[in-house]
Amino acid sequence: MRAFLAFELEGSVKEYLDRLIREMAKTYEGVRWVKKENHHVTIKFFEDLEEGKVEAMRERLLGVAEKFDPFEVTTGGIEFFPDRRRARVIVVSLEEGAPKMGEIFGEVERRLSGLGIEEERRPYRPHITLGRRRVPSSLEVLPDLPLERRRFRIERMALFKSMLSPQGPLYTALWHIRLGIK
Repeated sequence: MRAFLAFELEGSVKEYLDRLIREMAKTYEGVRWVKKENHHVTIKFFEDLEEGKVEAMRERLLGVAEKFDPFEVTTGGIEFFPDRRRARVIVVSLEEGAPKMGEIFGEVERRLSGLGIEEERRPYRPHITLGRRRVPSSLEVLPDLPLERRRFRIERMALFKSMLSPQGPLYTALWHIRLGIK
């Protein structure tokens, strides 16, 4: 199954991101914008996760929640992956709290490697995806956006099953883990 482990976002930051998307949609065409309810920060994506590993993953990741307490994160600016000239993905960068997300990512990788789950080859860059383009193209002009440094709290992570549909992806939480459990 397609699945991903993610940090969940609180409602106020989702509202802010939704306002940004509405403004950006006035300028950028050909972008599939992320629905408000689907905003998250991906920790790790699983293209073909065996359903039999879902509960074992949860058990291993409880140790991550014991090791890390909830923490604050601050939004940054708009970025483009792989870059502005060949933009395929539009994201909001994360500043304060991003190093903590990187530490948690490293711990997740270590704990899941024992289950035969392949480690990520690319460096971890925490971000919030706003939209994707099917065909990469230049997005040189950044619209005048109501960018704010939004501070929010990360309190839990979840494993989501991802089902693709013509209306966009449908995410179903399979389990949640609250950070700071002792």
